[in-house]
Amino acid sequence: MIPLRIAVAGLGPAVALSAVLNAAGANWPQFRGPGGLGVADDGARPPVRFGPNTHVAWRIASPPGNSSPVIWGDRVFLTGQEGGSLLTLAYDRATGRELWRRAVAPERIEEVHPALGHPASATPVTDGDRVYVHFGSFGMLAYDLEGREAWRRPMRLTQTEYGASSSPILSGERVVQLLDQDGDSHLVALDRRTGRVAWRVDRPEMRRGFGTPILWTHDGATDLVVPGTLWLRGLDPATGAERWQVGGLARITCTSPVAGDGLLFAASWTTGGDHGPGHLVMPRFDEVLRTHDADRDGRFTFAELPPGPAKERFKHLDGNRDGHVDRAEWDSMADIFARVENQAFAVAPDATGRVSDAGIQWRFKKGLPYVASPLFYRGRLYLVKDGGMLTCLDATTGRSLYQEERLGPIGPYYASLLGAAGRLYVTSQRGTLVVVRAGDTPEVLARNELGETTQASPAALGDTLYVRTQGHLAAFREGVGPHY
Repeated sequence: MIPLRIAVAGLGPAVALSAVLNAAGANWPQFRGPGGLGVADDGARPPVRFGPNTHVAWRIASPPGNSSPVIWGDRVFLTGQEGGSLLTLAYDRATGRELWRRAVAPERIEEVHPALGHPASATPVTDGDRVYVHFGSFGMLAYDLEGREAWRRPMRLTQTEYGASSSPILSGERVVQLLDQDGDSHLVALDRRTGRVAWRVDRPEMRRGFGTPILWTHDGATDLVVPGTLWLRGLDPATGAERWQVGGLARITCTSPVAGDGLLFAASWTTGGDHGPGHLVMPRFDEVLRTHDADRDGRFTFAELPPGPAKERFKHLDGNRDGHVDRAEWDSMADIFARVENQAFAVAPDATGRVSDAGIQWRFKKGLPYVASPLFYRGRLYLVKDGGMLTCLDATTGRSLYQEERLGPIGPYYASLLGAAGRLYVTSQRGTLVVVRAGDTPEVLARNELGETTQASPAALGDTLYVRTQGHLAAFREGVGPHY
């Protein structure tokens, strides 16, 4: 595959590659870059204005997918799908040339959201030795940087109609993958050398989640912070043993937590979790059973349920996929509906390093994101709500500095926020990447049309911005001419 590209003017390929890599500095090894925080290195200077015909270093056709690019040294890694095959791909960072692709063909492709989901949604992670990928239709695979398969770990097909999208992360000698779903929710750590299971934590109370864990170091220890239904939990990365839990997440958590300045932040929203007229409440099981259990077997089929929240979420309720909702499944979901509350919050450890609900510093309940993870950047917490509404909070106090300021592009915002060079990079699903000056007042610097839809989060290294759309992978850089 030969990419359309622009070389750095006046430089040969080897010199151009050296210039790019020297300017780039660090790597971008996982979802949202170093630490999963969505913050570029202090020396990063990605462009403000760019597009399919503007400041294009290179732009190459790539298989569709929702995963975000990760970068190590001279390589960019991505996943995608073509037909019944799930692909792991490597590209040359300087030119965009495809270096290799490896395919697996699962027995069955998982069910995904018909408009916004994709079987290649989890972002790879790399340690510079291997690249590790997860597909909800297959499981985990590891390749070396030349594309040689190191190991594979087949897993059960994801049990949710939206598909899997939590991305793997590395923790020491482990690759950690979160698999919250309608049934068999669990967190698993695999030996990164062999793919063997190091530990597994079952999470039956976690009903469907799509966030990615992070590692949070505080008070001389490192916690594996895992988002889930209602709860944010801190685990021992070596064993998976729970150390603490804090309440305050949504019924379905699509976002990932972030940390900074000694605080841990989370923000999540799901339909029906706002208290007021729109708050969803399920009736008691016995009340519905008396009037709608047509075959008197003490459980419900889809046809038996009356119109309402339960029927609309039948697959969510039927966690074991047996075609029936029993009392235990009903009561579990009813309890979640009753307790859930959409919000953003910050939590701090106490003087001994212990984390608990008592350490909640503030809660904020407006302008919440559905899928786009929040950004902690230079003392501020930024949130983007679907519809293109940006909120900025003082990270220490939770005070709103501005709230639900319109960015221009409407519709969903699935890509997570990026902070680089004193700017925010905010990507709409419809394909407009808005650049906003970071600070206490909203100032839109540019609205860049990408020409295609995108759910992937951008990456910034050196003077280059890497963006994945549904049909292309592109590198944008000031100082290069228009793309032809």
